[in-house]
Amino acid sequence: MLSSRDRDSPALCAAMSRQDPMPRAGFSTLQPAPLQALPTTPELRGFRVAFAQQHPGESFCFPRCWHRRGFPPNAALPAMGTTPDSHLPCGRAASGGERWEFRGRGMEHRAVSSFPRLGAKPVLGGCAVRGDATSGGSTMLRALPNAAPPVPSRGAEPLPRACGAGKGWGGGGEVTPISLPAPSWFRPALCNARSAAATWVRAGVRGLCLGPRMPRGSGKGRKERNAGREEEEEEAGAVGTLEAAVREARRRAAPSVRDFRYNKQRARLVSRGSELKEGAECILYWMCRDQRVQDNWAFLYAQRLALKQELPLRVCFCLVPTFLDATIRHYGFMLRGLQEVAEECAELDIPFHLLLGCPKDVLPSFVVEHGVGGLVTDFCPLRVPRQWVEEVKERLPEDVPFAQVDAHNIVPCWVTSPKQEYSARTIRAKIHRQLPEFLTEFPPVIRHPHPPPNPPEPIAWDACYSSLQVDRTVTEVAWATPGTAAGLAMLQSFIAKRLKSFGSQRNDPNKAALSNLSPWFHFGQVSTQRAILEVQKHRRAYKESVDAFVEEAVVRRELAENFCYYNENYDSVRGAYDWAQSTLKLHAKDKRPFLYELPQLEQATTHDPLWNAAQLQMVQEGKMHGFLRMYWAKKILEWTRSPEEALQFAIYLNDRYELDGMDPNGYVGCLWSICGIHDQGWKERDVFGKIRYMNYAGCKRKFDVDQFERRYTRCK
Repeated sequence: MLSSRDRDSPALCAAMSRQDPMPRAGFSTLQPAPLQALPTTPELRGFRVAFAQQHPGESFCFPRCWHRRGFPPNAALPAMGTTPDSHLPCGRAASGGERWEFRGRGMEHRAVSSFPRLGAKPVLGGCAVRGDATSGGSTMLRALPNAAPPVPSRGAEPLPRACGAGKGWGGGGEVTPISLPAPSWFRPALCNARSAAATWVRAGVRGLCLGPRMPRGSGKGRKERNAGREEEEEEAGAVGTLEAAVREARRRAAPSVRDFRYNKQRARLVSRGSELKEGAECILYWMCRDQRVQDNWAFLYAQRLALKQELPLRVCFCLVPTFLDATIRHYGFMLRGLQEVAEECAELDIPFHLLLGCPKDVLPSFVVEHGVGGLVTDFCPLRVPRQWVEEVKERLPEDVPFAQVDAHNIVPCWVTSPKQEYSARTIRAKIHRQLPEFLTEFPPVIRHPHPPPNPPEPIAWDACYSSLQVDRTVTEVAWATPGTAAGLAMLQSFIAKRLKSFGSQRNDPNKAALSNLSPWFHFGQVSTQRAILEVQKHRRAYKESVDAFVEEAVVRRELAENFCYYNENYDSVRGAYDWAQSTLKLHAKDKRPFLYELPQLEQATTHDPLWNAAQLQMVQEGKMHGFLRMYWAKKILEWTRSPEEALQFAIYLNDRYELDGMDPNGYVGCLWSICGIHDQGWKERDVFGKIRYMNYAGCKRKFDVDQFERRYTRCK
């Protein structure tokens, strides 16, 4: 029952606008009042009202039921486009133009998902939210589970999809707040409503009244419309659902890494000394390859040390102005992901520092300046990052222990095998035997209880972007949004839409069956282990697809890591097996049917339309279908003067245009195609010798070559 104070609340009166009030279970009949703007300071106290309304100059209302989630029962936010006040009683609000995010005090996760931009497609889902809506005006609407929908924007008439007969929205349930007075009909359902300015999408939750039961249509058209609407709503709500499920899984694993049984085989000592020095001021995590906060074993290890020593934790990243064949396509993706990392670190009271320059030049001095007591970094098997680690180790003070954690592989590279493995056949059993020990849930990286005395210097991201000494002609791609949040969205999209066909259609470039996760895996913005944990939940439904994904994402990936770690010639013909080097040398002078220079290959001007289409896909989209990568690289061997030149061209083109270039998978893929690495000898033929051969006719038997050629030749 409502108290007299609740019934007389001016904010409650603001929620009433129609002349058809309807009594609800546990509520007295309320008299309508003219529609008013919410007051600057909402006064809804002790009343489970689950709506929020904002116009320029107005405010949001936080219901008391949110207080248990870390939100104040009563707080106002400024108008859109302005900077939120930093002194809200509980929680903080962050704005980026018209984007709002709410974070509760003492919560290490996003309690409420972001509001969409005005005019954007509504997003369903989130931790505490089951529906969003936008209008073309200036009103954002939000509804909670088991509660009434929010008040619609002023002047808008929400109409049922079918006939538009409804005049308001109401809710039903044990405790049901009143937004607009309810009509005499209601049902728990899922439907859409249109106003003159926008479309509102509602999530169907028990006890939620969304509109009248309309007469059912019939026929194929109605079924198709319903299926399309359900697919859109499912896609919109999937991301929030996955993020919420992942946060809950981390919390179930342990409250923090200090309470978690951390497998110390993931870490190894790089320096000679292992004892933290007395008088240390902080622990430092040198982020390099794994550019994420959560699901990061290196980050967790660093926080574990800091919590045990009751020291602040700092994170740094060394931004070099150029790296191998990287272009602005790679740097742009990386920097935007690092911005997300910096924002998340700030929310956890962990300073993030962007150091400009080579690690050997900037990191040792940073360690001394900030009194670092221990240094932790992640692992990469490639030559240049390993050289960085050695150079930093030599320049570190002797009393600063230096540890390295393999946060990229599920089974640490040095644990999987002590030697280079010959093929997937020899490493597969070793990996699967150790998966039960290492394929575990992650604990959360929590808000650090020992913040540093001084905040970090602000990072001039635009200036850093402008200072890069890289090729800017290879532009960034639109299909891949950087950052962990976007990577998890792609993972959820794969599970919901493409996983079911991955097992049977992954070798068809015309089918949407691949995960498309390689850019986020490469930059460490999404953990491969997280992807496997989520995909394996669907093994009962899609056994073939899940097993195939585990084979590619775990066995083949970690086989490539093993090769690059134990073979220093991972990007050279000298790294191939003896039989492969011998057969290639024997056929090095065979007559080539065509000879092309690097510019001709780069511009896709060969005689082969399928190869040209594959090259154009890589140039335009920053990716090439996995099946075509093999054909693409083998044809380069056939069209160049020597295996050495072929491998040089293939690695250059792959590293320059692929978003996941300069990666162990890329090097091993090129060596598999050109030098037969991780393969066996086949029937001998000209140019290739005993290296496996692929031709145009073989591709035509696999998929519709003409369809793929038309798609990318037309784009040229």
